Amino acid sequence: MQDIEDKISFITANFVGRALDYNLKPFDWGQADEATQRLFHGGSFEEEFSEIMRIISDAGFKMIELWTAHLNYKKATQELIQKAKQILKNLNLSVYSYAGGFGNSEEEIEKSFQLAQVMGAKVLAGSLNEKLLDRAYSLCREHKIRLAFENHPDRETPEKIKELIGDREDWFGACVDTGWFATFNIDVSDAIHKLGEKVFHVHLKDIKAAGAHETCALGDGIVNIPAVISALREIGYDGYLSIEHEPEYHDPMQEVKKSLGRLREWLRK
Repeated sequence: MQDIEDKISFITANFVGRALDYNLKPFDWGQADEATQRLFHGGSFEEEFSEIMRIISDAGFKMIELWTAHLNYKKATQELIQKAKQILKNLNLSVYSYAGGFGNSEEEIEKSFQLAQVMGAKVLAGSLNEKLLDRAYSLCREHKIRLAFENHPDRETPEKIKELIGDREDWFGACVDTGWFATFNIDVSDAIHKLGEKVFHVHLKDIKAAGAHETCALGDGIVNIPAVISALREIGYDGYLSIEHEPEYHDPMQEVKKSLGRLREWLRK
């Protein structure tokens, strides 16, 4: 992994609690997603999008992973998309990946690929309805965008991810979420070796304890991040490391900045 400044990204889903002022108790991801979509697809879009992108840029990031709630393939108008592109350009930010769920119909996944392409994304990282895999594969080839399946709870093992990839490994691969593997007490480095060249993208996340999914700054939890980096180097991974930390009840930025500093140090070693 060379040129570390160009190999680290910020996933905007880190701001999942922001639209609700980090005050939704008990926290519900679906409600937070809906609140974010409402805030970012109306008259305040330019103000809100500019603000979070400025925060990201000021923290030292040049690359982002854009969460579907911040620019949604079903709701974003062409005007909003063009405003988003201009805001990113003004802040010298680029989009490497588009993250989230990509739809339950052919029309929805087509829109997700179209938006991702317009924004310059090279990877879609997340999930979609498995009945749409054939259509997704053709869209990957059409748009030259890879699809990386994340190991969320219903796909918690490398073996299950491999089943989804099947014989489409030229365009289908894995998005390794280090925190979700650790939640299920799966050795992250071992999972990376099992997936090998199928790893297309990485969500670098730490959690406080197995069996739950309370995220924290990289290095403050149970995930051995230096070992993860070593495993990625051993399989020849040369993609991006997307820092992910999604606290439910407070702003993530101080801990994300700490994560960024530590990650740069680990990558230099």
